[in-house]
Amino acid sequence: MIVERHACFRRAVFFLVLLMLVCFAPGLVVAGELDEGMLAAEQGDYEKALRVFSPLAEAGNAEAQHNLAILYRGGYGVTKDLDKSRRWFLHAAEQGIAAAQYNLGYMYDTGEGVEQSDRYAFLWYRKAAEQGHSLAQTNLGVMYANGSGVAQDLDLAYVWFNLAAAQGYAAAFQNRQVLAEEFTEEKRKALRVLSREYFQKYVMPFQNQGMMRRPRR
Repeated sequence: MIVERHACFRRAVFFLVLLMLVCFAPGLVVAGELDEGMLAAEQGDYEKALRVFSPLAEAGNAEAQHNLAILYRGGYGVTKDLDKSRRWFLHAAEQGIAAAQYNLGYMYDTGEGVEQSDRYAFLWYRKAAEQGHSLAQTNLGVMYANGSGVAQDLDLAYVWFNLAAAQGYAAAFQNRQVLAEEFTEEKRKALRVLSREYFQKYVMPFQNQGMMRRPRR
């Protein structure tokens, strides 16, 4: 069975949430500074947020790197610069920040500020998906369903949609339903078993951390 590329599967969109530092990150001073930047951003004082996040990002703080990338992407408190946004997302992604991995995948998926690349989109979506990121799981499912950046695999597409749907993401639920109609009941049962295995491996270890926490590496 072949599902037409880009046929009716819904993608997740850009993830714009700023990240907070985990409680055991090095140094209460750093945590306090990051909180100060978060508060400034929440109050719309993006120039102050930029001043706070920039030195932390330069010093290697992964959450600050992700947040700085968000500011550069949207032009918040600074001239919009997609290349700088990509580079800061990359720094954070290489340190294991799932949201940065997802956003980097999205940039490659859509060609936003970079040369479009299904291969790189798949690579970064997969890294984020394996850390429980439901939006990445949705888009990874789309790539498996369409054979974009990877050989088409409808079984894995269904499984990744299933994981994101189990976390409450509506687009993933709709995508799963599209594929479910193509499978026999016996096949769906087998895929539900595989989905439970994937859920235990790629969702449960990260549930207590949430989207606002640094994921395990």
